[in-house]
Amino acid sequence: MDYLIVGAGAAGVTAAKEILKNRKAGDQISIFTDEGYPFYYRPRLIDCLSGEVEVEDIIIHNQKWFEDNDIDLHLEEKIIEVDSSKKLIKSKKASYQYDKLLLANGSHPFVPTFSGAELDNIFSLRTAEDLKTINKAAEKAKSAVVVGGGLLGLEIAYNLVKRNLKTRVLEVAPYLLPMQLDQKAGKLLQKKIENEYLAVTCSAKTVGFAGLNKVNKVILENDQLEAELVLISTGIRANTKLLENCNLEVNRAIKVDQKMQSSQEDIFAAGDIAEFKEKLYGIWPPSIQQGKVAGAVMSGREASFEGYIPTHKLKVAGINVVSVGELNKEGNYQSEVLLDNQNYVKVIKSGQDIIGAIIVGQYEAEKELIAEIKG
Repeated sequence: MDYLIVGAGAAGVTAAKEILKNRKAGDQISIFTDEGYPFYYRPRLIDCLSGEVEVEDIIIHNQKWFEDNDIDLHLEEKIIEVDSSKKLIKSKKASYQYDKLLLANGSHPFVPTFSGAELDNIFSLRTAEDLKTINKAAEKAKSAVVVGGGLLGLEIAYNLVKRNLKTRVLEVAPYLLPMQLDQKAGKLLQKKIENEYLAVTCSAKTVGFAGLNKVNKVILENDQLEAELVLISTGIRANTKLLENCNLEVNRAIKVDQKMQSSQEDIFAAGDIAEFKEKLYGIWPPSIQQGKVAGAVMSGREASFEGYIPTHKLKVAGINVVSVGELNKEGNYQSEVLLDNQNYVKVIKSGQDIIGAIIVGQYEAEKELIAEIKG
């Protein structure tokens, strides 16, 4: 049996581990990635912006691990096409036949149609190679602008501040973390994180960038800001381009069922490239869960993915931020708010059941609250 896996991230490598548990004589596992590094902890790439952590520090499995487990790892080999009629995948180097195929090739940063986006020193962070380029530019910069005040945008900004860059975050919504917090929580977070090195502008519509060769200004709808370095963090899109000649059901990503099976029996998808019940998660924990299910089912065992209750927990400048479950954006549920000058806790209920929560600051019963929501 030839198992081919496109993508050496959380979903792909986790699936390979599951296949190993049920591997039979003659089975071959091959993993393809366009990156030059083996499996690393992608969420910690942001920490490497500070200069305090190196990419080598976040590698989970090096090349020797793949060799020891007889997994054929193809580094720097981008798969550009899937031919489902012939059951093969193609790179610029060669074509490879599969019996079972897992697509776990993730996503790429979404960059709106900003004018001047082609200027030097404008970046998005997704891979270890992106990081190296950004860090090289940051060595010569004194100021930075981060476009996007979501989870990644704030973590990027905080790590740029740690390397002594005066940084401003631009968020188009009226408050920070609009996908995870309500307005009161977002405003409280802004108040807590702003200091002499980190500033925040909300309701900021970025139009484009200006400069000769390198960026030196960020153009807003009603203002201009100086910037020597720009990081764009405005969301992600699934890497579906290689599927253009493949007869799969694709919406925003590849549609999969509880077995992580696509519309074709021998093709599976997991991670950022997979859409389950119209949901794309875009975070590490569900990618791991989906990879486990895909690898188990591909190798002949029973497993199913039942969905994932979104949980976001981070510390920005040492400030605790938690968002879990239903956030009641539409106002369909009851909510109880506990608020003082330093801490904000919002608990969302459906009848007697707690189904969601938002926390900015400290809350003694945080662990118990999250456990109750996640069941």
